Order: sequence, then structure tokens, then C-alpha cells
Amino acid sequence: MKNSIIKPKWCIPKSVKVLVTTREFLSIQNFNISYANNNKFYKTLVNRNKLLSILPSNPIFIKQAHGVKVINRDDKNETSYVADGIISTRKNEVLSILTADCIPIVISSTCGNLVCILHVGRKGVEFNIIKNAFNKLSKYNYEFAAWIGPCISSEFYLVDVSIKNLFKNINIEYEKFFSKSKDNLFSMDLVGIASLQLKECNVKKIYLSNLCTYKNKDLLYSYRDSHDHRRFGTFVWIEDKKKGDK
Repeated sequence: MKNSIIKPKWCIPKSVKVLVTTREFLSIQNFNISYANNNKFYKTLVNRNKLLSILPSNPIFIKQAHGVKVINRDDKNETSYVADGIISTRKNEVLSILTADCIPIVISSTCGNLVCILHVGRKGVEFNIIKNAFNKLSKYNYEFAAWIGPCISSEFYLVDVSIKNLFKNINIEYEKFFSKSKDNLFSMDLVGIASLQLKECNVKKIYLSNLCTYKNKDLLYSYRDSHDHRRFGTFVWIEDKKKGDK
């Protein structure tokens, strides 16, 4: 699968573009695009610069913090880029999220005039960054669709009983997303919880990549497999047809 191209299959205007990088991308092996924790700076810089040949503009890379902050690029008062989500209505402005097991969630208005991308890990579903994003998105009065990108599946995401009870206490409905595994551990379905939270925000069209990062570790980075800080990227933008493809 290492040369596979990952594209969402969803009913959204073609002007909304999504790109997902892989371990081997643009014929480059080890296509890591994260600078975190002493990843080789020059190699990462080269990889990021290679993206400029296929993207319409320099991507906006936020400093992800496993929190709930979502930046709205329409808000002129926004100054901090420490966040785990970003919203834009600007044409050819590329939004990005880096992951290696956490969920990249791409959200688009069904008319194609707005896009949003979220970094959603266990803390993200615990503190419900999705709800926080829709608190900001609700002012646009659009209908939305969401695509849940490659992330770790419940089969390989094992947690202890304290995590299970924490989520059960937040919402009793979350209990169904935990199943007994082995050695007093539980399989946790991050995608299931995120999908429920999207539905609670009135998102009726939810699409899944059905790609597990751990199971497809030859294609994508998985922190649970490698325990390092290499990351693949998920990018979204609204194409300006007047300017054409770059």
C-alpha cells in the first residue's frame, strides 16, 4: 500500500481540496514533516518545501497542544497559533494538521465556502474540541460534512479502566465505545466517540477513511508503533478556480 493516494470519498464541491501525505510521498522516502523532538531539521524543511510544488500556498502549521482551541482566520483579533483546529473561508489558503495516530478531521460546508481541520486525540474527544469548533462554525449558518482521516483503530488503541470510567462519567453513551481486550485493558474507539460528537453538532454527513495508522504503518506514521515524533500531514483548502491549479 505504500504508494497509495489517500483521498476522501465525500459529497462536497470539487473546489474543496484535501491532501494527505504518506511515509513515502512525492517519491521521497521518510516524508516526515514535523520538526518536533529533534527530527532532522534540514530533511524536514526539504520535505515541507517539496509540498509547495503541489499546494497553492504555504500551509498554515499551528502548534498543536492536545487542547480545544480553534483558530478562525476570519477573526482579525486572532494572534496565537497554539491550537488544535483552524477555520478559513479564504480561497487557496491551506490549513494543516500533523498526526500519527490521532484523528485528523476535515470539515467543509456543503456549499464549499468554508473549511475547517481539527487534530483530535484522546484529549480532544475528552474535552470535545469538536463542540468547541462548532460553537465558532454555527455563526455561518451553513450545513456541514466531515471526513475522518487515517487514525488508530480501536483494535490497537488500548487503555486502562480509569480512562474508560473517565469517559463514562462524562457521558454514559461513551461506554459503548470501550470493549474488553486483554490484561485488564479496553479497546477505545476514538472514531466512534468523535462521530457521536459530530452528530451531536448536527453533522449529518460523516465520512470515514477506514484507514488505521497502526495497521497500515508501512503507509502512514504511527506513534504507537514507532514511539517517535515523525508525522504525516492532512491539508485542506478551497481552490480559487480563477487562479487555477498550481
